[in-house]
Amino acid sequence: MGAFSVQLHGAPVRRWHAGKARSLFQYLLVNRGRVVLRDTLYEVLWPDQEWSPGSSSLKVAAHALRRMLLESGAPARIEHQDFGYVLRAEDVWVDAEELQASFSAGRVAELRGDHETAAARYRRVAALHRGDYLAGETADWVYEQREWYRSLALRALTYLRGQALARNDYPEVIEWSRQALAIDRYQEETYQALMIAHGRLGELDRVRSWHELCVRRLGEELNLEPTAETARILANAMQGRLRSSAA
Repeated sequence: MGAFSVQLHGAPVRRWHAGKARSLFQYLLVNRGRVVLRDTLYEVLWPDQEWSPGSSSLKVAAHALRRMLLESGAPARIEHQDFGYVLRAEDVWVDAEELQASFSAGRVAELRGDHETAAARYRRVAALHRGDYLAGETADWVYEQREWYRSLALRALTYLRGQALARNDYPEVIEWSRQALAIDRYQEETYQALMIAHGRLGELDRVRSWHELCVRRLGEELNLEPTAETARILANAMQGRLRSSAA
């Protein structure tokens, strides 16, 4: 997660040669072990350009990528096969893949009622989602993947927040909520959780601040008003009812 980086034997790879070698590697890595057709690669790497069967742009990018892999000693190779290319790679760790696997394991544990395991796996999801997927990249396929991983992280954080609220661990509620807002600044339930947590702690100034931020973001940026539930939580907090009873 975050900006794209590759490490070999603990050292970052910085030399990618010119052209599309880096972008080609990114896409083939996501699809490693599977043949990606030339047509697909041209659409991904040059989305706004017409191409002909005689175009050499992809061959140039593939050659540059092969050269980089060879020079760096990476445990990977790129092959031309069945009108496309495939990346063969062994002993490769990809943070996005571990995030997906951790979320899937957490979801399975959650559904069977194993909340301890679910929380552990979802915590791993939260730890791995240190920033947007391939931050700074603008390709359509990157955007789709980015939104997917955001949704997984947000669902994991929502679960962790709910578990923390159930055991009255308000500092943890606040921490998970703040991480969730970094992903989705418009999720009203997150503001509600923050207001409840600070209200239970008697921090009424924080309750009001989060309410004001919620109202401003929803109103000015989405032309929406908070629900009646948000207003109810604010009133309960200001009247001191959150410290002695459930919101």
